[in-house]
Amino acid sequence: MTTDQQRVLETLAHAFAQAGHELYLVGGVVRDVLLDVATPSDLDFATSARPEQTMALASGLSHAGLYDVGERFGTIGVVFATEEGPLPVEITTYRSEQYLPGSRHPDVVYGDSIDDDLARRDVTVNAIAVDVHSSKVVDPHDGQADLAMGLLRAVGDPDARFREDPLRLLRVARFVSQLGFAVEAETREAMTRQASTIETVSGERILAEVTRLLCGEYADHGLEILRETGLLSIAMPELMPLDDSTRDRPGIHREKDL
Repeated sequence: MTTDQQRVLETLAHAFAQAGHELYLVGGVVRDVLLDVATPSDLDFATSARPEQTMALASGLSHAGLYDVGERFGTIGVVFATEEGPLPVEITTYRSEQYLPGSRHPDVVYGDSIDDDLARRDVTVNAIAVDVHSSKVVDPHDGQADLAMGLLRAVGDPDARFREDPLRLLRVARFVSQLGFAVEAETREAMTRQASTIETVSGERILAEVTRLLCGEYADHGLEILRETGLLSIAMPELMPLDDSTRDRPGIHREKDL
C-alpha cells in the first residue's frame, strides 16, 4: 500500500471509529496487499454506516471531491487531495443482492454484517476484508487459502453466481489474465454450463472486460479460459483468430495481423 493510501485509510478509520461505525477494507486492494503487489488496487471500503451517514462523515474531511455513486447501491465516493495527486476511494454500506429471474440488475438490500456483504462477492480471493480499526482479517470463504494456491473459486454455488450476473464469467477470465491464477474445477465447469448467458450482457460491458483482459500480464491464459469454456466464440468471436487451437492441423492455413 502506498504512503498516501495508508494516510487516507488512517483518516477514515479515525472518523468512522469516532462515529461508532464499522469500517472494512475490501475487494481487490486486500487481495493485492496479501499478494504483496507493489501498487495495490484502489481503496474500497464496506461499512455499517448508511449512505447518508457516510456522506455526512466524509463532508467533514479534507478532500477534493465528494459524490454519490448511486443511492440504490449505497456507495459514496470521496476523492482525497494527496501529494501524488487525487486519490479516489469508494465507501459502500453493507449490502446483499437479490436477482429476479431474467434480470441483470440486483435489488440491493442494506445489510448489518460484513459476512453478509462478503457473501455477494464473485470469487473467494475478492471476498476477504480487513477491519481498519483492529487489522483483523475476515475470511469466511477461505480466500487466503485460494490465494496461496493461486486458485480462482466462485463464492458459494458457482452456477448461481454466474446466473446472477453473467459478466462474472468474463471477470474470472480477466482475473486469470491479471493474476496468472488457475480456475478451480467446479468454477470452470460452471463457466462452461453458463457460457450462453453472456449473450444477455451488453456489448459495452463485454468490451470493457475483454479490453482489461487483453492488457493483463497473462492475457494468453485468460483467452485460453475463454476458449476452453466456449465463451470466446459467443462473447467475442472477433478474437477467434487469436485462438491457436487450430495450429498445425492439416489443411488449415492461417494468417493474422496483430
